[in-house]
Amino acid sequence: MATNSFYIPGQELSHQIKNIVSSVRKQLLWFLAISVILHFLPVVSNFEISQQIEEKKRPPTSVKFIQRAPKLQKTMELQKTPKIVERNIQRKSTPQRMSTMPRTMTTASSHGGTALSSLGRPGEYVDRTFNPNQQQFYGPNITTDVVNTRAGSRTTSGLKDELIDYSNFKDRFAGWVEQGKNKKDISGYLEFYQLQYRGSKVGADGSPGWNAVPLALQAVVEYSSAKTKLDITLKGSIRLDSKELMQVPLLYMMGYEAEPIYTQQEVRNLEKYLRSGGFLWIDDGLAARYASFNKKSRQMIEDALGYDAEFERIPNGHWLYHCWEDFAGPPPGEDDVRISTSASVPVLERYKYLEGVFLNGRLAVLLSSKGYCRAWGDWQRRGSNTLDNTRQLQFAINAIVFACTQKGGIIDQNKQKVAQN
Repeated sequence: MATNSFYIPGQELSHQIKNIVSSVRKQLLWFLAISVILHFLPVVSNFEISQQIEEKKRPPTSVKFIQRAPKLQKTMELQKTPKIVERNIQRKSTPQRMSTMPRTMTTASSHGGTALSSLGRPGEYVDRTFNPNQQQFYGPNITTDVVNTRAGSRTTSGLKDELIDYSNFKDRFAGWVEQGKNKKDISGYLEFYQLQYRGSKVGADGSPGWNAVPLALQAVVEYSSAKTKLDITLKGSIRLDSKELMQVPLLYMMGYEAEPIYTQQEVRNLEKYLRSGGFLWIDDGLAARYASFNKKSRQMIEDALGYDAEFERIPNGHWLYHCWEDFAGPPPGEDDVRISTSASVPVLERYKYLEGVFLNGRLAVLLSSKGYCRAWGDWQRRGSNTLDNTRQLQFAINAIVFACTQKGGIIDQNKQKVAQN
């Protein structure tokens, strides 16, 4: 009997081996089927769960926005109501007393006579003595003090009465200058400081170089007091290393022959002062651009401001010449009136202009090579050669008014701070 055999090319297998191969094949098929089911089961179940979740989602709730009026913490007042003040005014009236001198009246009484004679019988004499203690009056007794009390009298304080006056800032600022619609209407106050520096030498009379003409500023203050409502107080001298430097609206620097000596720290302080709104007026009493003081002062400004230290000629139409008095240019100075020591040697230079350094359009440094300090303090004291210095004093007021009212200056910055508070 022929036996069944599993045929493999090139091999002959027995029936037992054939059964083993068939069993293994069935097991592999079941394993593949089960693995496929296990792999696809999570996908199917996740799809069903996601559908259930989507079905359970609630529709969005509609929200209605109702805008309500803002609730203020304080009541809004559109207009300030006048403040009503109740005052009781007591007035004492001086009693008017009748004459206390007794008098005797003897009158013949007759019918048709006077009221006094009507008190007696006809034909009799009436002796009546007036006694003020027995007088009787109808109405109030004027011998006592009468007190009148008025209730309900109302006084309204206006806004004009509550305006702040510039005197309220004297303890805060070194200056506060106001100019009315009329440019001549100048009021306020100014603490005037003079720059004190170390000079290379002293004057012939022993005065220090920084105060070559001691009476100059005093003459300016006296003229300002007589011609304006500006209260200028001479506060003395101040150094470039002083802590109060940044509060000074106007700094005046006087010189003659001595050149100023300064340190790097003083130069840095000067730069900070000028760039922060300060104003420096350099007045050359010798009126000589070629002299030591003039040259060294220019060098000090160049060391402080660097490339910004560009000295420009101030045009005659600048507001400096018109802010208080009108000038066609700088008034005459010491350079115009000084006399040469020799007839053959003329006066070296005369200057028909002033110079200045501008920082962002603001005049920060004014340099006058005209010797105005000599005009203020010396011209009226030269004996027979006395000169009129009215225009020079007027220009000093112009420079002060300009420095204290120009935009960007220290006083202007203080006014802006007060307005913002």
